[in-house]
Amino acid sequence: MKTTVILGAGFSKNSGVPIQSEIPKLLVSGNEKNELEYASSLIIRRFLKDVYRHSDTAIFPDLDDIFTCIDIATNSGHHLGINYSPRHLRAIRRLLVYRVFSMLENYFTPFREVRELLNHFVKESQDTSFIALNWDTVLEKYLLDINPDTAINYCNSGRLWNMRKPSAPGKITKIMKIHGSSNWLYCDNCRALFYDLYNDIPFHEKAGFQSTDTELFDELKAISNKEDLMGSCRCSICNNGISSHIATFRYRKSFRANSFPNVWKEAEDELTNSDKWVFIGYSLPEADYEFKHLLKLAELKLQHVKPENLSIHVILLNAQEAILQYKKFFGDRLTYACNGGIKQYLDFIK
Repeated sequence: MKTTVILGAGFSKNSGVPIQSEIPKLLVSGNEKNELEYASSLIIRRFLKDVYRHSDTAIFPDLDDIFTCIDIATNSGHHLGINYSPRHLRAIRRLLVYRVFSMLENYFTPFREVRELLNHFVKESQDTSFIALNWDTVLEKYLLDINPDTAINYCNSGRLWNMRKPSAPGKITKIMKIHGSSNWLYCDNCRALFYDLYNDIPFHEKAGFQSTDTELFDELKAISNKEDLMGSCRCSICNNGISSHIATFRYRKSFRANSFPNVWKEAEDELTNSDKWVFIGYSLPEADYEFKHLLKLAELKLQHVKPENLSIHVILLNAQEAILQYKKFFGDRLTYACNGGIKQYLDFIK
């Protein structure tokens, strides 16, 4: 049986990684670990206060709204108020990406039941691929822990940044990260894509800071060793600077950038040819209308020639409203839905 596992934010939440709604508050929560994180928090806090009129104790805007406002303004060449020109907004976007990447890594804590479930998929199931809607590398951490010789194929024509050891012939696992990943690196010049599987590159370099960023904010001017902010990692093909390659959490996501069409096409093929879909921690949000369309397309395109019906399993925790959305979207195709999390699903498959 060919299985495609679709991972949402709830999957990573099991391992301590904050979900999207928790991130804005954490950006300025005072949990900074170094000078750059502290300076970034001060700048982001002031930005939120100026643009969204929020004090430190107020309810924070959604991350979707923050990135949407920044991206639309910079793409159109407009300000967000007199103090935030497109140049300032691009720098703030890099600070946001840096802080989010740091949190996705630093909050990770291994969870036994997640490992047990993934072990079931990669060792007991004959053919399993993964579609991840998150930036984090939680899935990769578990897969490499289960089998250090796992060869990961991101289906994006990218190449490994640092080959620590000769690749051993082992099982190749497909991971299609349709919004990009915190460990993807992109060269704007030659359009080469790399993936930093072992976190060899600091997050501030992945965010793609530029020398002019330190001139825009007093907090960055005060950082010692500002030259360390500038990326020393260069593209191995053309020697240009590299930076992150992600589709930010916003309603008007653009998937026309290099690699995303490849990933989406591979995701469609895997979904189309699978006998079972397993959704973990994904609530079918309205903002993901493009992915929902892809799901419906893959569900229906070959149903008239397939010998067996597609089976759909959903794993959620205390999210009855989300289960209702699945029932509305898939109808009788929804084979099994549990609202008790991974533990309940493990009991079901044993």
